[in-house]
Amino acid sequence: MVRPERRTTADVVAAATIAVAVVVSAGLIWWNSDARATLSRPAVTPAPNPAPARMVPVSLTPLWSSVSTATTRPVVVGGTVVTGDGHQVDGRDPATGKVRWSYRRDTALCAVSWVYRYAVAVYRDGRGCGQVSTIDAFTGRRGPARSSYADRHVELSSDGTTVLSVGPTRLELWRSDMVRILSYGEVDARVKPSARGLHSGCRLVSAAASASAVSVFETCGTHTGLRLALLRPGREEDEPEQRYVEEPDVSADSGARVLTVSDTTTAVYLPTPQPRVEVLDDTGAAVASTLLPKPASPSAVISRAGNLVTWWTGDAVMVFDTANLVYRYTIAAAGPAVPLGPATMMAGRLLVPVTGGIGVYDPATGASERCLAVERPPVSSAVIPAVSGSTVVEQRGDVLAALG
Repeated sequence: MVRPERRTTADVVAAATIAVAVVVSAGLIWWNSDARATLSRPAVTPAPNPAPARMVPVSLTPLWSSVSTATTRPVVVGGTVVTGDGHQVDGRDPATGKVRWSYRRDTALCAVSWVYRYAVAVYRDGRGCGQVSTIDAFTGRRGPARSSYADRHVELSSDGTTVLSVGPTRLELWRSDMVRILSYGEVDARVKPSARGLHSGCRLVSAAASASAVSVFETCGTHTGLRLALLRPGREEDEPEQRYVEEPDVSADSGARVLTVSDTTTAVYLPTPQPRVEVLDDTGAAVASTLLPKPASPSAVISRAGNLVTWWTGDAVMVFDTANLVYRYTIAAAGPAVPLGPATMMAGRLLVPVTGGIGVYDPATGASERCLAVERPPVSSAVIPAVSGSTVVEQRGDVLAALG
């Protein structure tokens, strides 16, 4: 029988030292971890899914408002209105504005959007706006997350199934589980020098995406004109299929922009030689063109309303079919009622914020039906509406306001 080894005092001291080192290391890791730097307060009970409005109200009154500098349009998902400011994201009751859940980190909040049933919050770290957290809008519990290199400032947009993050030099398209399905532009380190998705010296001017494609206006090197890059997911996420449409007579500061992407069809606004909206197929060929009476406002903004795409040009709303981006009609100013932003849909009617109220329109023809009086403070940007049940929510600059 083998005699057991005897433990000496040195053995005990060594074991204790190792144990203390492990505890200290674990403490340091926790102290510097994202977990310590995160404060998450889930909802006490899940938010109910609001029933769709059966009719447009006969009148609207202010319900509540909140500062929301991290959103550029209302984020309404899972029966919750999401606001973001400073370091914190809040999920609010649409009718009362009461905070149901909150999520906070000790770093600056870059932008807030949504996908599927999640609010998507992007935070800044030393590599840019690439710390991405999702929060279940019903419960406030954390969902999938991701971290990557990004620009110091990004804009987020979503079609409900994917999220597009765009900065001046780089863009990424994420699935609802935060897996990156397409990236394009600069990177911090070349892992694969031959990757076709890598290019330098280019500035991304405007972009939009669907789940199937990304379209981006960019300007590269010493060229003063724009080119439209039509991107499709490739075999690798950083090697997208690419097709280019040159716009040599359209400068980067002209106001040209990508309006929207439907499947693989793209609508763009070109201000020269005459302001127009062009629709391009997946090969880059123009399949439709609609002239504008004057250049669009720098604050022009687009939205989806049911099966329609609506684009506020500054004083009118152009309406297109979502499926093929065919132009339908324009809602123009009628007397003192000037459109202030794009449209949303409620109870089968098109709602457009106008001077002094919200106009109600027939979505099939654009015919005006009535106007609901609403008093708003002056704003220099678009008023962007959304609907949650029978509540209308408007993004007015840095403020989110609810009406019901």
